Amino acid sequence: MKTILSKNLGRVVAAIALAVAGSSAFAAQSWDLTACSGSENLGTSKTCSNSGSAAGLVLYGYSNDFDSNTNSTNFSSATIYNWGSSNGLGIVSSVENSGATGPHAIDGKSGIDALMVKFSNGAVNLDSVKIGWNGTDDYSSSSSYNDSDLSVFAWNGSTAPNPTTTSPSGLVGTGWTLIGNFADVGDKAGNKASLTTSVYSSYWLISAYSSAYGTTATGGGTLGQGNDAFKLLALAGNTCAGSVTGGVCGNGGGNSNGVPEPGSLALMGVAMMGFVASRRRKQQAA
Repeated sequence: MKTILSKNLGRVVAAIALAVAGSSAFAAQSWDLTACSGSENLGTSKTCSNSGSAAGLVLYGYSNDFDSNTNSTNFSSATIYNWGSSNGLGIVSSVENSGATGPHAIDGKSGIDALMVKFSNGAVNLDSVKIGWNGTDDYSSSSSYNDSDLSVFAWNGSTAPNPTTTSPSGLVGTGWTLIGNFADVGDKAGNKASLTTSVYSSYWLISAYSSAYGTTATGGGTLGQGNDAFKLLALAGNTCAGSVTGGVCGNGGGNSNGVPEPGSLALMGVAMMGFVASRRRKQQAA
């Protein structure tokens, strides 16, 4: 009897485990971009080789850096600066001076700045973008940086992207998918822009808002170009445990680390206990 019970219990446990693995949500991951390097100047690109939450990321800085808010000039490489865990990452373009007074943020003052993030360990589905220092929170009547509108793009091209071959007005429709324009992120809870998308990609671009990206604000608010400034702190989302084709995760989503949420584990435990109790009652009645 004990042998039969053990075999039956093993089969039920295996079945429950497969059901939980196939149906449960998985814990989201987060990537602290300021953990990429302890140095301040990261150059125009930086591979995050440390063992922290930024491990596996590659960062690229861009700006269509002219003294006008043109939408037609191509992006060129720009220097990424790490201003620390309370501020975030900023961009210093070729027409800016890193030693001069100024926010040195991802901004729309001297052209449109953007930071591209490559996830070397596989495609991800982002669900939030968190900023640190920003023009909304740090508004000054004497400063032209008094807003924090930003735009988020995901790459769906067949080869690695190269933003220097296009302008802000050329991003949409050339392999980049606009996930959304987010107004006044500094006013939002936790300084976060919440993304609602099923797209998975290994390349994501976070840019100061440009009118070339359209005029619709995801989640409401009013968009304006030219006075936006923010420093990027962190990203959050899920990795795909299967293959990604055309931006779609083959197994319907989930985190590749395969760690189920506590609720799923509890459900499996309750089911196991119920099965054991049922078997004991039957044995006692026999």
